[in-house]
Amino acid sequence: MDPQEFANALRAEATALAVAADLAPPDRPVPTCPGMTVADLVAHVGSVHRLVTRWITRGSRPADWESTPGDADPVDWYRIGAASLIGVLNPVRASAPAPTWCPWDGTLGFWLRRMAHETAVHRVDAQAAVGAVAPLDPVLAVDGIDEVLRLWLGCHLPPAAHASGRAVTLRVPGREWTVALHEGVVDHCPGTPADAVVSGSSSAVDLWLWGRVGESHLSVEGDLGVVRALRAAVAGVTA
Repeated sequence: MDPQEFANALRAEATALAVAADLAPPDRPVPTCPGMTVADLVAHVGSVHRLVTRWITRGSRPADWESTPGDADPVDWYRIGAASLIGVLNPVRASAPAPTWCPWDGTLGFWLRRMAHETAVHRVDAQAAVGAVAPLDPVLAVDGIDEVLRLWLGCHLPPAAHASGRAVTLRVPGREWTVALHEGVVDHCPGTPADAVVSGSSSAVDLWLWGRVGESHLSVEGDLGVVRALRAAVAGVTA
């Protein structure tokens, strides 16, 4: 995906999240995020959007979060923060330097991609609260799988976390990844015989990695234990 596509996705997902949140009472539970209400979800995503906006504009990670809407309407507060973020993330400037938490990508484009995925996953959460979840865009979801396996596991995998060295292949229409977790390292090993194969739509596989859908939404062949170990490792680095 190019920067403009990420910007379009961010805008569409931010709008859809707000629409869904407007349809649910603030105290309604979010089934995909146990223990969280719609109000909690809106405050979380709104605070992430504001944090990233300040991170970019100030040139360093802020020490504190603006985490609650206070007396403001929560969804209106969320929309204001999303609009500010979208204004800062100009796709024309995607290659411009920006502070990030990624060792190999210090550009504004990092945040365009990251915020598109962050907002899309939480849009699914908001829609789950109103019982009408639309799948992720297939192209965005393919990139989302790649982001989980390369960025999240690549940056945050702790030593010896669920590390057996056994390979899992994730397969979606037109694309597949084979990964094996070693001590502190995720090995991308295309062509290696896998101990398990997980297949499904790109939306289902991406949402499974993020813990939003279960194994029933996928086809799993081979060792279920190694599949669950991969999911547990992803949960450990994305929680």
